[in-house]
Amino acid sequence: MSEPFFYCSELSRRLAEKTYGTASTGDVWLLIEYPFAWASKAFQESILSTGVKAHLNKLIKSIPRMKLLFIKRERVKDGAFNVFLVRCRERHPSIVHFGIRDYEQLLALDAASILAGGALPGASVFDAPLYLVCTHGKRDKCCAKFGYPLYKVLRSTCGDSAVWQSSHVGGDRFAANLICFPHGLFYAHVTEETGRTMIDEYAQRRLVLEKYRGRACYSHHVQAAEFFIRSESALTGIDELHFLNSERVAEKRWRVRFSTPDGETVHEALVSNAMSDFQSYTTCHSTEETRVSQYLLDEYRASG
Repeated sequence: MSEPFFYCSELSRRLAEKTYGTASTGDVWLLIEYPFAWASKAFQESILSTGVKAHLNKLIKSIPRMKLLFIKRERVKDGAFNVFLVRCRERHPSIVHFGIRDYEQLLALDAASILAGGALPGASVFDAPLYLVCTHGKRDKCCAKFGYPLYKVLRSTCGDSAVWQSSHVGGDRFAANLICFPHGLFYAHVTEETGRTMIDEYAQRRLVLEKYRGRACYSHHVQAAEFFIRSESALTGIDELHFLNSERVAEKRWRVRFSTPDGETVHEALVSNAMSDFQSYTTCHSTEETRVSQYLLDEYRASG
């Protein structure tokens, strides 16, 4: 009997799967332009030398919550590659950009020094936003089917330097996936129309709660709590909430607190995690349906 044909992203949308609390976590993101074909394991199976791979793996292990992505755009290769180092922290996120002509130059990359404010020859602060759309079709066909058309539309809207294709960002079933850097805002099931809206709102330092997955610098339950608090308080400004703390009150239950920038109001959400009532294929390679993790709001209150 043949396996059923499906797109996991379509199944997720039909089930109205909740997307908050699902963003990939990471405080530091190393984005390397790799304009060649991406295999299923893009970095591991790339043409980068063994020495470069070993150096970057060591770098990732040495810096807490650091992630690496390949990026590319449609253009004639001119012999130079772009590299971005993104710090996705809640306050004062940043992007540092530098160019290389050979991947062996990555052996000299000292990300820890750059993050600490050290100088890197040829590096500069990148003041504009970066928008990444996962188009990694070799990893999951949904990323190519839904991601690539979105990438083309956003590129025509925002320009070639702002919008990039990216390798796997996590969450195949949420394609098309859009990330807004430097804040690290993740969005799911993005269409041409909603993508334009998300970018327009980001330019105004606001986020869109519809199909919001979360912010990369927060853990998953904090991402969910942020969504619930914003939904309850109608606060969509990126800088309108500051994370205070999170307390585990049971095995899968947390009390999370955010405050307004002036500290006068504290928003508190009690969130819990449970498996969904429905079952679905979570990737296009899945051979059986499974339940997925979902977050629930048990209690909300604002004080101050």
